[in-house]
This record gives sequence, C-alpha cells and structure tokens, in this order.
Amino acid sequence: KIHGLRELNYWDRLRRLSLYSLQRRRERFTIILVWKIEHDILPNNVNLNFPHNFRDTSRYGTTCIRPLGNSKYSSINTLRFNSFASRASALYNVVPPRIKSLSTFTTFKPALDVFLNSFPDTPPTPGYTGINRNSVLEWAGSNCL
Repeated sequence: KIHGLRELNYWDRLRRLSLYSLQRRRERFTIILVWKIEHDILPNNVNLNFPHNFRDTSRYGTTCIRPLGNSKYSSINTLRFNSFASRASALYNVVPPRIKSLSTFTTFKPALDVFLNSFPDTPPTPGYTGINRNSVLEWAGSNCL
C-alpha cells in the first residue's frame, strides 16, 4: 500500500501515480504491436492489411483495414467485429498520422503516450459513473464501437 492514497478513488490514484488503467495499458500495447507489425519488427501473424493506396496518406497516415464480417449470422459478425484484428485495426487508425509515421520505436512510444494522455483515463469502476466505456476509440470520437 502507498501511504496517502487511501482517501483517493481509483481514478485519482491512477492520476496521482501517473499510471494507465488496465484497459488503457491493453489498448496501448495493441497500438504498439500494430506499429511494430507495420514496420516489420514483428511478423504479421494476424494478417493485418496496410494498403498503401487506400486513402490519402497525408491526411490519414497509414491505415489498417478493419476486417468486418459479412456472414448472414449476426453472432459470427459480432465475433469478427470484436476480434483482435478488428479492434487492433480500429485502435491503430485513431492514432494521428504524425505519430504513426515515426520510424523508430524510441520516438514512437513517447509520442503515443502524449497522445493517450490527452484523453481522460476513467475506466469502468463499480460505484463510479463514467462518461463512456473509456476506450480510446470512444474518446477520439470514433464511431467504430
């Protein structure tokens, strides 16, 4: 236990200790993983697709195509929509192009942290009411959820 934090709620403790919530850490890890796949640091075992002529790259940067379902069964489409490849693509596409285009990991990671810190980190917690479910996708105004 850390002395002096007992009277603070979970959100204030995170802020005081400069820590991310578990949810934000998972999303951060996912974005870093996709960046490493795009830059050929890790193998693309989840078959993420980075088409270079998909959109105007000066405006959106490199985009990752989000695989969506086209099954007649809604349960299968829901599984595909919530799959790692789909969520990872959506999270990566929210990151500004100036950050995605950084070529070294030592510059990408701090820039990503500045971007993530621009959003409140208020994870769903029993007894507390949040504005949303705290995903970076929701804070960034994405309609992907």
